[in-house]
This record gives sequence, structure tokens and C-alpha cells, in this order.
Amino acid sequence: MNRNQFLKTGLAAGIGAVLPLQKSFSPVIGRAKNIIFFSYDGFSWEDFSAAQHYSRRNFGKPLHIEKLFKTGSAGSMQSHSLTSMVTDSSAATTTWATGRKIVNGALSAYPDGEELTTILELAKAKGMATGVVSTTRVTHATPAGWIAKHVNRRAEEDIAEQFAQFKADVMIGGGIEAFDRNIRSDGKDLYKPFVDHGYDVVKDVSKLSSISSDKVLATLHESHIPFEIDRRFRGEEAPTLREMAMKGVEILDGSERGFVLHIESGRIDHANHRNDAGAAMWEILAADETLGALMEYVDKTPGTLLIMSSDHGTGGGSVYGVGERYRASSDIHDLISNRTASFPWIMVQLGENPSEKQVQEILYDATKTELNTRQVIMLQKAIAGEIDMPDQAAYPRQPIATLAYVLKGGTNDDPSHLNVNYGTTQHTAGAVPAALYGNGVETKPFGLIDNTDLFYWMTDALGIDFQNKEMSSEKALEFYSG
Repeated sequence: MNRNQFLKTGLAAGIGAVLPLQKSFSPVIGRAKNIIFFSYDGFSWEDFSAAQHYSRRNFGKPLHIEKLFKTGSAGSMQSHSLTSMVTDSSAATTTWATGRKIVNGALSAYPDGEELTTILELAKAKGMATGVVSTTRVTHATPAGWIAKHVNRRAEEDIAEQFAQFKADVMIGGGIEAFDRNIRSDGKDLYKPFVDHGYDVVKDVSKLSSISSDKVLATLHESHIPFEIDRRFRGEEAPTLREMAMKGVEILDGSERGFVLHIESGRIDHANHRNDAGAAMWEILAADETLGALMEYVDKTPGTLLIMSSDHGTGGGSVYGVGERYRASSDIHDLISNRTASFPWIMVQLGENPSEKQVQEILYDATKTELNTRQVIMLQKAIAGEIDMPDQAAYPRQPIATLAYVLKGGTNDDPSHLNVNYGTTQHTAGAVPAALYGNGVETKPFGLIDNTDLFYWMTDALGIDFQNKEMSSEKALEFYSG
């Protein structure tokens, strides 16, 4: 056997280890008129545990997601993509939207360009209303995969054109840059098709609450919606996820034939990519506030099915034990309350050539952490593009990764620093939370499922009998090797 044959055989065998699970039983009971799919991007079981304890200790109340797990049907979900044990968001969201695994980097399309039919298309064909809401750009991977078909998730100008063709009833999030003719590379005005079809087109955060139309495109920031921690503590103008999500629900609520709405808390992922525990915590708490409002809506709206899931974990963050018999662990984790700005906000304040005094003052103001001269120099070098330590160089997303590194400081036994360790700035492969609520869902665990199962649970609930064509991992690999 020559080397190429060996590599091809080995790759196929390796992928075989992450083939989809057998389709699981459906915990959905009865037909649903409405489906709300709420995705927590980059959210792991460890993130849940950290937020659960933090909320109880600092606010004296459990998370709404705890009620979801206890009174709905909950379990864990495999997250791998067609050709990798670690998925990206575009491949992950496609499994939900189409019931099929694809390669990382694509949206509801196979590598040969063959397009898949999404749940929003199927719903629209039934006369249902459709929508997407996200704290990211609306054309970003997770919301985009429910509408657009493209082999490149980064082609957001093309994706915006597909949005203009599909015309979901509700599109709320960030992403002015993909629609505005003054920013687009081709000068096209992608707002015009929506205006021409009677949509409310909103680009001002202050106008979100006053939207009264039954069709809306609201892009409320040039790029992603600012982090919740910066909105809350640094005065960044931004809507909350709850405001955006419930406006979407309010608009779609009157749909005679029901609706399918996808909501994404997208910046949990962005915070964890940056190893930013403070920003991640506030994104999770904002998502939980939104979840509580959605559960209230489901409770008073019979026939509505709420699905919650995470596309994958990000960062490999974990809370570790400190102190004698780990007794200081909870107290040290409470130091996360000292974080009052996101790492990107901090980097903007630092600028391109900060002095030692500037670094120390800005970091203390935003994190209550005192950096020594060695740590300051390390961060200054990273900002200047100089990485002088192997363990620094191992992490992309510099210089923010170095900022996370110096803020950690000390050792795992040092009780003076926040006890959160990140293993990477990338996505991770572990199983993630998933749950269903409402519409007669039984209160019992569903165990371990595959991410594709959620598409079929939705089609079952809507009374739709449909399956997309399937591509094997071997064929996908052959396409790339060819």
C-alpha cells in the first residue's frame, strides 16, 4: 500500500469513528404550531456549571436553564461535523437546519455546491412565518445557515443577497456592513429589496421597541452586537438579547399558520474564543434572561415548542479547585465580578503602544488585577506583534490571548487570581447541552443524541416528512483531495 492509499484509508477509518448516531426517539408529543429554536453558541456543560453557581451565590436565584433541564426533556448532544470531530458553527447550524452533516466552513451546502433544503424553507412552504435573531451579524454563520446556502460562510455579502431573495419575516441582529451600499464592496443597496417589499428596515437601536410592522430587517450595529458586559458597565449602545428575541416573538406571534424562529446567543462563543471569562459569564446570563422570557411565552402559548442547544463548546474553559480541600474555590470564582469590560474593549483602550502605567491602570480598572512589570512587558510585546514564549505562540487570536494569559497569573494553587483555566482559543469536541420544552414534551431525559436529530424532531412536530440527500464523509474528503 503506497502512502496516498494509506492516508486515504486512514482518514476514512478515522472519520468512521465520528459517524452520526442512530436516530434517537423523539420526545416531541403532538404537533406544534410554533417552534422557537434557541442556540447558545460556544456553550459547554462547564459554562453551565460556572454560571449556575455564580447566579445562586451572587444573585440568590437559580438559572432559568435549570428549570428547563428539570421540567423539559434534556440531555447531551454530539457536535461533530461531516469530516471532523470538531465542528465549526456553520456546519453545526446546518445539522439543525437541514438534518445533514456537512464540512466545516459551509452553509447548508455540500462541498460540490449541492444545496440542502432548510427547515425555514419547509416552514415557509406550509405558509408559516419565519425569522432569525442573533447577537452576531444576521449574516454570520449560525443564523445564516437557516436561510443561505454557500460553500463559504465568510461570503457575507453573497449571503445578504440570499437573505434578500428568501425574505424571512423577521431578521434582527447586527451586520449593517453586509447590506449598506456605502460599505459593501460592490456598492449594492441590499436594504432596497426589503423596503420595496414593505419591510420595516431599522438601523437605530432606539427604534427597535417601536417596530409595529409584521415584517422587519433590523441590523442594529455595523458588525456584531456589542458584548453584554460592555453594554452593562461601559455604556456601549446596544439592545439586549431579550429585547431582540421578544420583539421577534411579538412580531411573529400573530402568524395565522404559526412560525419557526431561530434565536442565537452568539457572543458566548466570541468571549470563549478570547478566553474572556467575564464577558462569557455576562453573555450566558443575558441568554438565561432571554430563556426565561421565552419559557413564559411558551407556558401561555399552547402548541409552541422551545428547543435549546449549543452548537459546540469553545475554549475548553474550566473552573478548578483552589485552597485547602478546595474550600476557596467558590470564593475565588466570585472574583469574576471584578470583570467590568470585555477583552476587546480593553484592547481598544490600550491602543497600539501603551505605557506601563497605562497598562496597569486600564487593567486594574477593568479587572481589579494588578500586573507586575514582567506581565506588562509581555502584554506590550504581544501588542507590538512580538511573542517571546512558546506557550504564548501556541494560542492564536493575539494579542488578546496574551491578555488572558497575564490576567490568569500565578499558579493553580494561587487563591488571588480567578480560578478559570482555558485550554485553547478554538472550538472543542465535547458533547454539549440540549433540551426541549413545551408542547406536551415529557419531563424525562433523552440521553445522548446527534445534532442532526433536532431537525427531525422539528419536522415531526410540524408534520413534515422530508429528508435531504446525504453525502458520505469519504466522498467529501475525495472532493477536497481531488
